[in-house]
Amino acid sequence: MEISLRGIGVSPGIAIGPALTFGVQSLDIPEYQVQDKAAELARLEHAIAAVRTDLQRLRQLTSEKLGDQHADIFKVHLMLLEDVTIREEIEAQLESDGLNVEYVVNDLIARYTKVMESLDDPRFRERTQDLVDVGRRILSKLLNADLESLEHLDRPSVVVAHDLAPSDTAKIDLVNALGIATDVSGPTSHTAILARAFEIPAVVGLKYVGSHTLPGDTVIVDGTRGRVILRPEEATLSRFIEDKKREEAERKALLAVEARPSATQDGHDVPTYANIELPVEVSHSLKAKAQGVGLYRTEYLFLNRATLPTEDQQFEAYMEVAEALAPAPVTLRTLDLGGDKFASHLRLADEINPQLGWRAIRFCLERPDIFKAQLRAMLRASVRGNVQIMFPLISGLDEMRRVKAVVHDVCGDLERRGVAFDPEIKVGTMIEVPSAVEVAAHLARECDFFSIGTNDLIQYSLAVDRVNEKIAHMYQPAHPAVLRMIARTSKAAKEAKIPCGICGEMAGDPVFTELLVGLGLTSLSMSAVAIPVVRAELANVRMSLARRLARRVLTMGSNGEIKALLQKRFKERRTFESYQVGISGDFEDWDSEGGQE
Repeated sequence: MEISLRGIGVSPGIAIGPALTFGVQSLDIPEYQVQDKAAELARLEHAIAAVRTDLQRLRQLTSEKLGDQHADIFKVHLMLLEDVTIREEIEAQLESDGLNVEYVVNDLIARYTKVMESLDDPRFRERTQDLVDVGRRILSKLLNADLESLEHLDRPSVVVAHDLAPSDTAKIDLVNALGIATDVSGPTSHTAILARAFEIPAVVGLKYVGSHTLPGDTVIVDGTRGRVILRPEEATLSRFIEDKKREEAERKALLAVEARPSATQDGHDVPTYANIELPVEVSHSLKAKAQGVGLYRTEYLFLNRATLPTEDQQFEAYMEVAEALAPAPVTLRTLDLGGDKFASHLRLADEINPQLGWRAIRFCLERPDIFKAQLRAMLRASVRGNVQIMFPLISGLDEMRRVKAVVHDVCGDLERRGVAFDPEIKVGTMIEVPSAVEVAAHLARECDFFSIGTNDLIQYSLAVDRVNEKIAHMYQPAHPAVLRMIARTSKAAKEAKIPCGICGEMAGDPVFTELLVGLGLTSLSMSAVAIPVVRAELANVRMSLARRLARRVLTMGSNGEIKALLQKRFKERRTFESYQVGISGDFEDWDSEGGQE
């Protein structure tokens, strides 16, 4: 029977293939009395030494793939391996019970896991996975058992699992791993970050995919829409095969078009930038012909690691991207932790409603030690390329002025120390809360640029948690209130003579391209995989008609009617042949009512 599951799409694209069901294998743990307790401890020490060697190798492998900041996840594992308290507890239980060491280790892991999983704090759940990962490694050495691995898959497969440990994802076979589907995890998990970085379609948070999937089952992973279909019926499979073929053919054709300008059909330049999380994504961005980075989510340098990244580690990451893209612009967003992104080493307090709590710029202003270190790293990188700095979740003028005062202090400090930085570096804000829209004209006088973060703007405007499956249908980018806020922000920026781009998911949806251009957005920033299609769509847009469409939409009051109009316009232009040549027919007679005269 066909089963359709909804989760969180964390890496776009369609994957179709046989399921490789992957999980922590059930090790047969013996239980018996021992006489020589010293020998049991020696066995433990030998196993720990072997695991230490494996983890150091994994750390090196991850460093080569993703850089030192993500290899530091294995610092956590190495720290657990050397934890004196855990070691003493194992020794005490071995002494009191007189049981074999693998039974004692397994019992300790089970007890710790039960306690940690009973806590609501996601940071403890994250550490639970680390503990289980290290524990199973020790047990495998004690039992001389080979652990299941994703390093070398026998054939192209969709990896289906309850969860993937960092050590699993670090070694995943990038050639044969067609897609990923997991019961748990979220958009900031190690699995999600890796999948996006290497463009593997992935959906997480599916809850039941592990229990419903049998080895070899045909699985469809739609990472764009957050859907996974198990054992699809023939009609469903045929439809997705055609969709996948079309997407791949279009992408191949679009990437083959050399030197296509990122501009409308009538010559209005609209740069298309990439949103990135890791320096390794720069190569994908350049392949997609991104004209720069419109959003570098720097908080990912702070996740999946044991300690805060140092100023020098941050500088190296920012410099790498700035140098690779120079002279194209690179927009570094300051730390946006909190909400649905946690760094366990920062020990953020539990909050009833974290999305409305101590997150993003609010956290940074209260932790100037962390904020200033990041700003110093960004400013130092500014002389290695065309860097600009952007601040998230600014809610008003006073907050923006406080932020600029901190930047001024950091610049003064660097100048006194003789450290080079760009004194003309541009600073701007994301517009992602309604209060910022209301005072956009005032904020524009304090900023060099705006970037509209539609993901949060929609969430806060419509009071919709965008990862809550019960109300996912209420997350409506085409809602008239959202579009009017975009229009107001764009108008305020234009009057202040500063650029206003968009870096939310709307920017990567070609259905919205004509409207966004018509609303006055000066640049679009998106996942690199979306750039070729959006750029081709831009080439089919005429500015005069886009502005007319925007005026029409701003008079409408229904999300459904607006969405239907945009899809109609999109379908009228969208033919595969038109994407190859960059035109789609003549719409100069399209009238203000949304039809042809």
